[in-house]
Amino acid sequence: MGGRGGGAVPLVIQWWGWILIWSGLVIALLAMLALFAWWLFRKAMRVLDDLGELADSTEVFDRVDESELPKQTLAVLADLREVRAREDARRAHRARRRSERHRRRLERARRITSVDASKTRWPADWYR
Repeated sequence: MGGRGGGAVPLVIQWWGWILIWSGLVIALLAMLALFAWWLFRKAMRVLDDLGELADSTEVFDRVDESELPKQTLAVLADLREVRAREDARRAHRARRRSERHRRRLERARRITSVDASKTRWPADWYR
């Protein structure tokens, strides 16, 4: 037997094999890039549609007349009675909104939990 040892024979690829391998890799890369480009294009179109809807909804703000808005004054420069009155009015408004929201929630809870089972029509297949 030979003195070199019985190792495996190295695999030699012909030049045209390397061209086929690299061509396949380049085609796969281009396909992947085209897929990502299409995906990003669709997302960009959705974003542009959303921006168009946002622009339509914000045109309401453009129609507001600046003279209708109340002038903001610094509380430091205002009279103490005016500042307290504004703050009390704001707190009262918030308390009214909070109590109205609480009342609506309680009414809804009463409607949901007060079902009379004797007057309810149950599905016929439940009686089997």
